[in-house]
Amino acid sequence: MGIAGSRSSSPVSNVLQLGVGFRTAGPPLPELIASLLRDAVLGGRLGANQRLPAEPELAEQLKVSRATLRHAVSILIQEGLLVRRRGIGTFVSSVPSRVLRGGLTDLTSTTELIRRQGYTPGTEGLETQTSKAPAGAIDIFGQDPESAFFHITRTRLADGVPVIHCEEFVPYSVLTDTNFKPPPPSAQDWSLYEALSAAGITPTVAECRVIPVLADKSIAKRLRLRPGQPVLLLKQVHYAASGEPVLYCENWHNTELIEFQVVRR
Repeated sequence: MGIAGSRSSSPVSNVLQLGVGFRTAGPPLPELIASLLRDAVLGGRLGANQRLPAEPELAEQLKVSRATLRHAVSILIQEGLLVRRRGIGTFVSSVPSRVLRGGLTDLTSTTELIRRQGYTPGTEGLETQTSKAPAGAIDIFGQDPESAFFHITRTRLADGVPVIHCEEFVPYSVLTDTNFKPPPPSAQDWSLYEALSAAGITPTVAECRVIPVLADKSIAKRLRLRPGQPVLLLKQVHYAASGEPVLYCENWHNTELIEFQVVRR
């Protein structure tokens, strides 16, 4: 393992300070390895442009299978923290960046996306109300246009900087007879995914439309942009394991601060 061809005196297992071969409980092993590698990159223990050992060597150091390691590395490649250079190896990304990176195939909450890349999640402009669903969601939920939805409006922050404006809708019919707890007025890192899961409503799959749009005055103000500046609108429908739609979101992303990657196979 080296930087620009140099050699490191410590194997990656020492840098990560772990003995994963002896663990008995916790998250799935690929996610654990990805989390430890992520922390090492964001904490500077693995430096920019540093090449990771070859897959067999690194798997041996970490005492995991090559398939587990490959899965963990692919997670960090999707996040933009690692880069695979064909025929050369896998490297830590060259330039530390304020850009948040996520994979469109990941079903991850915004709170977790921000947190796991080393930033502090925050919220401003939080409002909750009862409203009708947007026109585009009425057919999806198969409900009367007058049906009531729990509507959350908020702008998500990473280290105090606006990155995503969110409009989120959950049918009250889904929340009936559950212990769903809405966000308190001062909530900063409240996660809708976590609140739904705690109420027994776990989104397991989502359909997502990605639409490039120009920020209107309202969105521009919330994201601290100029009106007419390009943003990325994601319209998402989230489904429970039963196939029932449980959440509809319209999220506007500041493309200067967040980007998405897709791994094609």
